[in-house]
Amino acid sequence: MAAQRALTSVEGHSTYLDADAGSLASVGRRLALAEDDRASVPERVQVLADVGRFVDEFFQLTGAHTEPVRERVQLLLVRQSNIVQELQDQLPTTGVELCDWNQLTEDDRQVVTAGFRERISPVLVPLVIEAGQPLPPPANLSLNVAVIVSDAGGRRRLGSVELPPVVPRFVRVRPRSGAALQVVPVEQVVLANLALLFPAEEIQVRAVFRVTRQAGVVAAPGADDMLTSVERQLRHERHGPAVRLEVDTATPAEILERLMANLDLDRKQVYAVEGLMGVTDLASLPLPDSGEKAARFRSTGRPRSDVFTRLDDGDVLVHFPYESYNDSVVALLDQAATDPALLAIKQALYRPSPDGPTVRALVRAAERGAQVVAAVELAARLDERNSVAAARALERAGAHVVYGLVGLRIHCPLTLVIRDAGGRVSRYGVVGTGLHHPARRPEGMSLLSADPEITADLTDLFNYLTGYSRPARFRKLLVGPGLLRDRLLEMIRRETAAGPAGRIALKVYRLVDREIIDALYRAAQRGVRVDLVVSGACALRPGLLGLSDGIRVVASVGRHFETSRVFAFGSGQKSSVFISSGDLGLALDRQVDVAAPIEDPAHRARLLATMDALLRYPAWEMDADGAWHKQGPGAEDALRQLAASAGMSEGARVSLRG
Repeated sequence: MAAQRALTSVEGHSTYLDADAGSLASVGRRLALAEDDRASVPERVQVLADVGRFVDEFFQLTGAHTEPVRERVQLLLVRQSNIVQELQDQLPTTGVELCDWNQLTEDDRQVVTAGFRERISPVLVPLVIEAGQPLPPPANLSLNVAVIVSDAGGRRRLGSVELPPVVPRFVRVRPRSGAALQVVPVEQVVLANLALLFPAEEIQVRAVFRVTRQAGVVAAPGADDMLTSVERQLRHERHGPAVRLEVDTATPAEILERLMANLDLDRKQVYAVEGLMGVTDLASLPLPDSGEKAARFRSTGRPRSDVFTRLDDGDVLVHFPYESYNDSVVALLDQAATDPALLAIKQALYRPSPDGPTVRALVRAAERGAQVVAAVELAARLDERNSVAAARALERAGAHVVYGLVGLRIHCPLTLVIRDAGGRVSRYGVVGTGLHHPARRPEGMSLLSADPEITADLTDLFNYLTGYSRPARFRKLLVGPGLLRDRLLEMIRRETAAGPAGRIALKVYRLVDREIIDALYRAAQRGVRVDLVVSGACALRPGLLGLSDGIRVVASVGRHFETSRVFAFGSGQKSSVFISSGDLGLALDRQVDVAAPIEDPAHRARLLATMDALLRYPAWEMDADGAWHKQGPGAEDALRQLAASAGMSEGARVSLRG
């Protein structure tokens, strides 16, 4: 109630900011990376593709089309189109030239058309519908060409051609010695050759369009066969409700009206795009490697490292991509998969890559006859196909695969390795903060530990995930839902009671949970210094006199999708520091998340130094109205230096690959 009383004295402000607006603001901050001409062209292209994917996911997950959302998205599209044009002019310096059809010579057009006849047109399905008939539903995020055709009798009908995934997004032009590789968007090739697809019709008008559908796959834990249920829904996903129609700015009104009627959309769900449509496909351009290589751990000069021996010596904390995920977490799985002493591997998989190193290691272990238990989250929206493919691969290898708990998502990347060496059973665990999917270029953290209490907690948690009763308590891990929220609120109250001596620093992707926000408001009113690093949506208003004037919100948006969550309460050696898979979002009470305490003094000091760097060198800072202001280049250089200095410290980690 204190927060509400204070708020009444701040006229014109509501207590919370809009979450959808916050999500789109985070997209805008990332788009600024693509606008920064100090970055390399390949890196800017990759960021632009990331932005396209984020916007696609926003509409698939929210279906939002309020007027404020529409205005924000339309502004993003204008910026996006400008960047595409600028980068198109600069791409030849990378060895690739993205051409328009009208830029090709007549000879080149003939060569591309010949390739179209041979390789592309055979897989296309041109359709023409009679008046009053519905257009066959275009697939989600598919690129399409619409036409109005007329026959000999003058009847005007709507036709369409969907460009399936087997068609290359960018068609290569014949190579020239010493010149940049030329490519042209496939939709332009189709537009130029429509007469080959509709030979008996006269094409009146044409346009390119793209449809976004709301994600609707639901993993029902009560189903007799949940995996089959999800697979069945995926087969029908193109019938989900359309929530967005992207069209070229020059789309004729006749086509637009027909498409809106067929897709049951209104004007506020239509977005005009100038230039290239579906910029997420820019990731498929054959550009030079644009990503930084993850640093390997620094070796202490020992012979080839034994992962288990190393963890027996103490915990390992990894901050990727500044340190190598493959040389730490994957190294543990690789050694376990071939270890004669292995008894079991248990893994919680959220958005797994079916052909990634984690699943491959589990398959190898299962094929050797080890006990492999995989708790696979099938309801990771937009990644259901990958989750199903990973589950099927593990089942074929003989792993025991389970699919979570009724009403709860498994959102925590966890690993537990159990082995029997010399008659002694030992356990090794990994608690991670988020995604490890390489296509998403994630930033995150993992704690590798042989701590008996942490591994005992992981044992109890896996029993819970596989259907055993929930433990009454955990020793060290904070497990959500329930305990994670309760302990976070308890630690916020502890700092609130300390008044000006209190200190709260949180790094999260989303901060929209109102109970947590209210607790932070109360802490600020008691003089507690509250620093928040939020890379996604933030519903908290910082800097409002009498409510949140002691709260600062910053973002350090880098080239990677930030999935690390850090909770720090107090200061110095008495601080409580955790890494967490759980955000402070709407799903805090609807998914299984885990926060792990960081108890090693060196690791705790490093995380506090990481938070200090993020706050000292923010890329953006938010004001009380939710507007973000550019501050500087961000903290990536500082984070790389922290990783390097940690690797060179006496007694610090060694490469788990030796």
